[in-house]
Amino acid sequence: MVDSRKIGAYISKLRKEKDLTQVELADKLNISHQAVSKWERGESLPDIMTIPIIANELEVSIDLLMSAGNKQPKPSKQIGKMVEHLSADQTEEVADLINSGAADVKELIDIAPLIKTSQLSKVSEKMDATAWNLDTIVHLAPFLSTEALDEIVIQVTKETIDWKIVQRIAPFLSSSTLHSIANQVISESIEPIELVQLAPFLDEEYIDNLIWKVQNGQLTWKFITNMAPFISDTALNNLVLQGIDDMFNEEHIIGLAPFLEEDTIEHLVSIASSKGEWSFIQKMAPFIGEASFNELVDKAVNGEIELEQLIELAPFLEEDAIDQLLSNMDADKLSPQLLAKLAPFIEENSLGRIVKQLLKTK
Repeated sequence: MVDSRKIGAYISKLRKEKDLTQVELADKLNISHQAVSKWERGESLPDIMTIPIIANELEVSIDLLMSAGNKQPKPSKQIGKMVEHLSADQTEEVADLINSGAADVKELIDIAPLIKTSQLSKVSEKMDATAWNLDTIVHLAPFLSTEALDEIVIQVTKETIDWKIVQRIAPFLSSSTLHSIANQVISESIEPIELVQLAPFLDEEYIDNLIWKVQNGQLTWKFITNMAPFISDTALNNLVLQGIDDMFNEEHIIGLAPFLEEDTIEHLVSIASSKGEWSFIQKMAPFIGEASFNELVDKAVNGEIELEQLIELAPFLEEDAIDQLLSNMDADKLSPQLLAKLAPFIEENSLGRIVKQLLKTK
């Protein structure tokens, strides 16, 4: 890439050698003196149309100006010719320099920040397919139009997808091209883990439609779990709840728990409780809300679930819930062993009261 500070310093040096003020040089170039000042401070670069004029006024070659006075450029240096052609909007001639081998594509990369997007895109359209490799595409991606970049990527991914390219330029690709690449990957694998890296750039609607493929076996639940942070709440909750009354798959749901809505988790806990899926409830405990825990406490008081099971959830229960449980529990059901397990989670006053109550019943 061209170095704005070095070029700016070189312009300043040449101007002073000509004994010109910034204002005088600006008048010759038909620009503001503020623009010249910015160049010389390295804050900006002249546009591609102005560079040949500057070189002419300061009596140096374009190549020497662009190399900031370095008189030992690489043998194939053709930046000067490229700039001349681009300043005359001769984009096809620039492509010809690269295609013929007279110029290196790296030289186009060097001056890319100076070239208008429309011009660079026209050059890219005329460049041979052999000119495009990972390094070239990645370096030119920020300066190409979305349409031009899409076309290049479509060409290089026709047979096989180079994920090194796709991942690095994904922010610059259009949604339609990203979706096309995603569809191609999905057609080849039921667990396209590469798509997780593209997920931040895929449309939410596309991702939401994508996850339903898990129902017919086109994608795995492991893949959906990896994609969960990018799936909408509505789609993810609907997917989890679909058919849950008939088939309860603990393994599928646990991995998605951090991304599920509280209402969905409440529904899952209620179903799990009715089916006796207690290991599932224990694993979901960090994500269960207060309302669901209170419902479980009521079931324990009513004898619908075993007290021993509920005690496993004690670290997640509110003190009020534990106090309610013990206050409404028959003393004969509360053994010293169970009380010992609950003790770390009970207020001192409540614990003392319960111990006294137990002693009275013995």
